[in-house]
Order: sequence, then C-alpha cells, then structure tokens
Amino acid sequence: MNTGKINSLLAEGQHGDILAKYEEIYRSADVWLYKKSHGVHSVIYSLIKDELPGRSLLDVGCGAGRLAIMGAHAAAESVGFDFSETAVAIAELNARSAGRTVRFEVAAIEGFCAQADRTYDVVTLVGVLEHVPDPLATLRDLYRLLSPGGLLVVSCPNFINPRGFSYMTVLTLLHLPMSLADLRQIDVMDVEAWCAATGFALEAVVGAIYRFGWDQKAADDMIKRMPLAVRDAKLDLAVDYEAYNAWQRKMVRPNQQLLAWLEAQGALKRIQRGVAFQLQRPEGVDDALWEQMRQYMAEDIESDPFYSDVAPFSAMGGEGIYLLRKPA
Repeated sequence: MNTGKINSLLAEGQHGDILAKYEEIYRSADVWLYKKSHGVHSVIYSLIKDELPGRSLLDVGCGAGRLAIMGAHAAAESVGFDFSETAVAIAELNARSAGRTVRFEVAAIEGFCAQADRTYDVVTLVGVLEHVPDPLATLRDLYRLLSPGGLLVVSCPNFINPRGFSYMTVLTLLHLPMSLADLRQIDVMDVEAWCAATGFALEAVVGAIYRFGWDQKAADDMIKRMPLAVRDAKLDLAVDYEAYNAWQRKMVRPNQQLLAWLEAQGALKRIQRGVAFQLQRPEGVDDALWEQMRQYMAEDIESDPFYSDVAPFSAMGGEGIYLLRKPA
C-alpha cells in the first residue's frame, strides 16, 4: 500500500466538519506519521506498563497507532480506534511492520462508546480531549467503558508555562485564533473539576515536552504563531512584532537555566524509550512511506527529552498527562 492508495480512502466520504478537517490533515503522510510526540507515548507507556500484563488496553483516537502497538507488547489485548479511516489504514501498516496484533477500528468516540458491550482495563486518550465538543460527556462515556479499578490516561497540550502564559494572554484578551484545531486549553485544574463531576480519582499528574513550553522552542513557536493569529483575526492593530520577538528571545536563557537546575535537582528526568521495535517492511510499501513509518515508530525522545512527576513542576510541561482511576 502506498500513499496514493491510502489517500484514495478519502474519496468514500466524510462525516461532519471536524472529521472533514482531520481527513484533510491526514492527506499528508507527514501528519499521519507525526514526529512531534517528543516521547509522550514512551512516558505514557512507562506509566501503564505494569497495569497491562493479562489485561486489555483501548487507545481512543489512536491516530497512526504507535501507543496501541507499544501496549501490545505487554497487554493481553490491545485495541485502537480513530474516526479517520486513513489513520486506521496507516496504523494497521505500522502494527504489521512491528509484528504485533492490534485490533484497529474506524469509529467516533460517541459511536464506539454507545455500541460497546464490554469494558477495558486501561484506556488512553492522547491528544483528543482538547478537540471534543464536550469533554465532560466524553469522560463520562469513557468512565462507563472502564472496568472497576481501571485506569484512564488523558494527555493534552498544557499552558501553565511561559509559552502558555503568552498564548493565553492574547487568546483571552483579544480572542485571537491561536489554534484552528483546539476547541479549548486544558490544565490540571480543569481535570480536577472533571474528576469531581465524574467520579474519577486523579491519581497522578506528569508533564512532558518541557522545551516546547519553556525553551527556545517556546519562543520560536510564539514568534511564528502571533502574526498568523493577528492576520486570521483580521484585527486592525498596530502590533510591534519586533519588540515582542525580542522579549520572547530574551526569556530563553533564564528559562534554560531553570530547566538545567530542575534536572540537576531531579525534578526533570530523561525519557527512556518505551519499546524498541524490530520492524519489518510490509509488502507493497514504497520507499518514501516506509521511511516515514520507521521514523514514526522510532519516536523522537531526544529533541525534547524531559518529563517530570515532581509536583508542582509536573503540571507545567508543554504536555499534561493525567492518570484517572475508576473506583474498584
């Protein structure tokens, strides 16, 4: 199967504006096989691997399938679903290349949960909750999908960090369209409130992607993002981008020093690769797609190598990872 064959799946129709947007995004193999995870999947796998032996894993919004495939190394059963048929097609290729058995399905969250006639021991929800129309309803659906004592892992972008402070200031004051895909910005306080409303217990908070929240990556992202947001909002403002950019760059050094100090204190830790895959190229996969698959499955844990499980800094990464336990 090559990229042209996978793209042809899109011709069979799309369901709703959000699905249409994501199918448009998924037309690029660079996005199917997204390299920006920066070790988030490896961090999550380290948090759930002891829960998996002899038990079932469900990856909700599985995308190209890496986390579900990682889970299949330890779980008795691994299942993933995504509402993009294209994403599921590439996930199946990735599972085949890794020699792991994962059942992938094309489904939306509401439909999957409504039709489910069983429960799962561990459920992961990575990069999804910020996109859904009603996070509380989604969490309630997933609560019903969990076995008693089961674990839900939620991971989403976090804004309690220097990048987030700049991002949220202009978003809340001027309503600038800082992201065209995210419906909301989620932090630990939101998760605490949702747990209180659903019955989940918030068992742990872990952070990842610290360079994107604090370091040069944070400055580069906001310098690029700000003029695009002003343009998309069609604001008639005199904006001093030069001064804003200079301030962003000035903050890089003290933030780097803080990250270095936190690593020395043990609050920031180096991500370890969750699973070392031995990949075999599936028949019919062309050179370009195979190279993208190999890079995706390798997972980048070097360019943004930190995670933290030490409060309060664990709640200040560029990504927030939340472990929610259903009572036994």
